[in-house]
Amino acid sequence: MTSPPKAAEGAAAAASEERTRASSFNDHRWRTSSFSEPGRIVVVAVDASDNAKHAFDWYLDNVHRADDLIVLVHCPEAPKLPTFSFRKAGVKPPVDAWKKVVDEMNAKTAELESDYEYTCITKKLRYKIRGESMKNPGEGICKIANEEKANLMCIGTRGLSSVKRAMLGSVSDYVVRNGGIPTLIIPPPPKK
Repeated sequence: MTSPPKAAEGAAAAASEERTRASSFNDHRWRTSSFSEPGRIVVVAVDASDNAKHAFDWYLDNVHRADDLIVLVHCPEAPKLPTFSFRKAGVKPPVDAWKKVVDEMNAKTAELESDYEYTCITKKLRYKIRGESMKNPGEGICKIANEEKANLMCIGTRGLSSVKRAMLGSVSDYVVRNGGIPTLIIPPPPKK
């Protein structure tokens, strides 16, 4: 029989897990193939680029284990909304233009998620999809990886030169420096 303090700890842990699931469901981008315990939790950062797809495929071909839980993470940058001036527009902001931009971003995100989800289902992978819009995608990837208690992160890179990477910044550089989790950086495929 379980002692009352241990039973209370178990109930608190279950309540915490339920809150996590509930908050994830509210995100509307959380899906999973099963709730059983995984061997490793592997975060794979995805976006609409060919480099991200190549990194995901490379992970599946070279690193994936049958008991891995893959957490596909998509952190799009916040959309750039059309600006307006109070002098020209008065008090009426361009709501229709803003709605169009947000709707386009949501449609692209839904298409991206369904593409990766189709791959996971057809290959019978254990997976979860998480997404969060952030100003800095690298920050979002690290945040989700820590929330998921990931054992490994996998991310593609655009193959920028060191000068461009210094000027533009790099999501993969940010993840390596700030993630605190072993990270695989997959370069783009060699050009033919």
